[in-house]
This record gives sequence, structure tokens and C-alpha cells, in this order.
Amino acid sequence: MKSVLIFGSNSDLAKKTKVLLEKKRFHLLEYNKKKLNFLKINSSKKIREILIKENPDIILNFAAVLGSNTDDYNEVYKVNFLPNWEIVKHYMSFNASKTVKIIFIGSTSFKKGKGNYILYSSSKAALHNLYQGAKEKFKNTNIKVAIFHPQRFKSKLLNNLNNKGKFQNIDLVVNDLLKKIL
Repeated sequence: MKSVLIFGSNSDLAKKTKVLLEKKRFHLLEYNKKKLNFLKINSSKKIREILIKENPDIILNFAAVLGSNTDDYNEVYKVNFLPNWEIVKHYMSFNASKTVKIIFIGSTSFKKGKGNYILYSSSKAALHNLYQGAKEKFKNTNIKVAIFHPQRFKSKLLNNLNNKGKFQNIDLVVNDLLKKIL
């Protein structure tokens, strides 16, 4: 049975994804806000400890903050980018004997900065570039990387914004994500 390490397991997308993964008989290893607060921990050490302890087959990081244009840079990047970098850095330090799949959760806003949440958009652009570099770095190894940029869907993350426009059904978004996982 494959194990899936999930960071940010209390997000709307993570909750829906977990239900479907459980039905497909994956072993889920969850780290949510109660277990792991990226803003208050020494991310490098803690994330490495978790990766060594859990030794997952698949890694998903759903943790994200939208932030605003008045937020501190670190408040957004410590959640949206830094943990992903620490995961990549961990796997660059040794040759994995088993296949490990890392799936980054991005955003369509990485393509075009959004005026209402500049830090969020830039952190997701940085994440996309991290993915591209990691994909090249791990090309001939057992580490496989993918990135998922979900279409906009109604979620707690977007509830505080005056969002108008089209939203994708979250079930369709999760089905798209499952294609990356499976």
C-alpha cells in the first residue's frame, strides 16, 4: 500500500482529495495546522524530520495562504514556497532507493500576477520555477515531480475576497489532481 504524506490537510482541496485517496486504499499521513505551523517552526529541520520518519511514496503540500498586499513577505512565502523548497532540498541530499512522487500544488495565478494578492501570485510563480528546476534535477532519479495548477474553485481561501467570475466545481478539480497522483 502506498503512503501519501499530506501537508495542509485541512484545506478544502485536501479534504476532498483525502476522501478519494482513502477509497483507493492509500495510507494517508497527515500534517495539518494543528500538527505543523509553517509560520512558527524551523521549517528545514521539522520538514526533514517528517520526511525521514514517514518515508512517503507520494508527497502533497496543500498548505497555502492568500495573503494581501499589506502582509509581510515571510508570512506568505514561508507557507507557499519554503516547505516545497525544503522537500526538494531533502531529496537532493541523497539517492532515493524507491520511487517518490512529489506533487506541488500551485495556482493559475502564477502566470499573471493579481493586483489584489501580489505576494500570493509571486509565491506560486516561484513554486512553478522550483518545479521546473526540480524536474530537471531529478530527471534520471527515482524522484518524480509534478505540479498541479487547479482552476479557481470556491474555498475558504477565497471566501474573504470579493471574487466574481467563473469557478470550477471542486470535484472536477480533485479528479484532475488524482490524475497527477495515480
